[in-house]
Amino acid sequence: MVWFICTGHYLSFTIFFAAVILFSDITINFIIHQEENNLLAYAHIFSDTPNTITKNIDNYLIVFLPYPNIPLVNDNSTRLNFSLTENKTDVYNVFVSLIIKERSSGNVVEQIPYKFYEFGDITFPYTFQKVGDYVVTVQTRINGDPKYEVNPLIANFDISVVKPGEIPFNVWVISLTPIVAAIAGIAIYVDFFKKGNNRSRSTTT
Repeated sequence: MVWFICTGHYLSFTIFFAAVILFSDITINFIIHQEENNLLAYAHIFSDTPNTITKNIDNYLIVFLPYPNIPLVNDNSTRLNFSLTENKTDVYNVFVSLIIKERSSGNVVEQIPYKFYEFGDITFPYTFQKVGDYVVTVQTRINGDPKYEVNPLIANFDISVVKPGEIPFNVWVISLTPIVAAIAGIAIYVDFFKKGNNRSRSTTT
């Protein structure tokens, strides 16, 4: 297969495809600022980003993207990322609250009170203390919306938390695929470039 790609006209496509895969997961642009000594992160998430979960409510689209895709217990790098758009347009000036419950018992393990956000792209840093299945509920009061200004727009998302050694094999495969593809693309390009140089030298001599 590699020989076919090297000798055909598919080299450019292969490298481009590898690059697309490599950067497909890096579509969240973080703008971090300090407010009252609390680190808040705003993230824009595209709805076609891999591993996103989307909910359509009226004219609104709520996109949820946890990082990592399957959160690990006691991992303080975990981020719960949300983006809210209306008719594919960013929503501004919102009050957002986050509730995290155990899926089986319904017990609330975390409740972040309403806070004003200038943008509808929000990241909540959160460290899960226990392995298990959870329901993440984001509640949004939207300034200027007659329906959701007083009564919040509510969206529920299921999420599972595991130990590091319990990450499913298919998740590892998905995670490694971009790296393998990128390495393969670079190796193919280098091999093709070397062969081109060798042919040029042989024709000049």
